[in-house]
Amino acid sequence: MRFLSPHPGFAETVHRLVRSVPHGRVTSYGAVAAMAGAPRAARGVGSVLRGLAPEAHVPWWRVVNRNGEVIIPAELGLRALQRTLLEGEGVEFLASGRVDMAH
Repeated sequence: MRFLSPHPGFAETVHRLVRSVPHGRVTSYGAVAAMAGAPRAARGVGSVLRGLAPEAHVPWWRVVNRNGEVIIPAELGLRALQRTLLEGEGVEFLASGRVDMAH
């Protein structure tokens, strides 16, 4: 499925916003979409992050779903990598495996 950008420059805006998430903090796909001016484009944010080139230097691991769940596909170990990167930044996970979004 091909993602259609909600507005010109959406991907660049998503990159800038995700780069602004502080070390040790997380945000949600929906929050990034809203800040990008497209509040209903949470899946679009996921598509942009999924298409990142390694040299983009965008901390994709700091974006989780609205429930604090790491939802990146598990194949290739990316889900485990995301959790490891977050824990390395001091992000705490609840017993349920979710990030404590209130913390």
